[in-house]
Amino acid sequence: MHIFTDRNHIIIDTRSSDEFLDHHIEGSVFVGFSGGNFKHWLELLLPDKNADIEVITTVTDADKVMATVSELGYSNAKLMELNSAGDVLDHISTNEFKEIIRNNNDSAVLDVREVDEYSQGSMANAEKLPLSDILQGQLPKQDKQYVVHCGSGYRSVIAISLLKLLGRCKLINLDGGYQQLMAKK
Repeated sequence: MHIFTDRNHIIIDTRSSDEFLDHHIEGSVFVGFSGGNFKHWLELLLPDKNADIEVITTVTDADKVMATVSELGYSNAKLMELNSAGDVLDHISTNEFKEIIRNNNDSAVLDVREVDEYSQGSMANAEKLPLSDILQGQLPKQDKQYVVHCGSGYRSVIAISLLKLLGRCKLINLDGGYQQLMAKK
């Protein structure tokens, strides 16, 4: 069953992943407008085109975002006024992550890439839970702290926002994802 089957209202945050992590608005789900295939992920997250959607965006992107949302057929979307600066969500650099692993090899890692991406390599002992499975209601095996990563850092922020909305786990995003981690070996 899709994660949003029974939800009639959702807040989507289309700002950059950095803005989302540094100024998270409680109850919002990340679907970044630039750099991550916005249309694809919005339709996967929200298959119900009649859902009430509040949209968080930048002033610069507001017209383009709302035009795209309308073009996709979402009929009940409106811009959300930001009344607060938001909260900071935890995220770490690849260097900080390497230090954590060096000092504590028990650190829990959640890999949200898709199954076909694991052939590119994966971290030892990482729990593998593709974002597509999270969208279908699957959750991490345990309710504990995880460092979450995907390929480049876009999908991991979506995953963190979904799991946070469901009140699960303590989650830390790995900035730049697996690609950046491997580039800094």
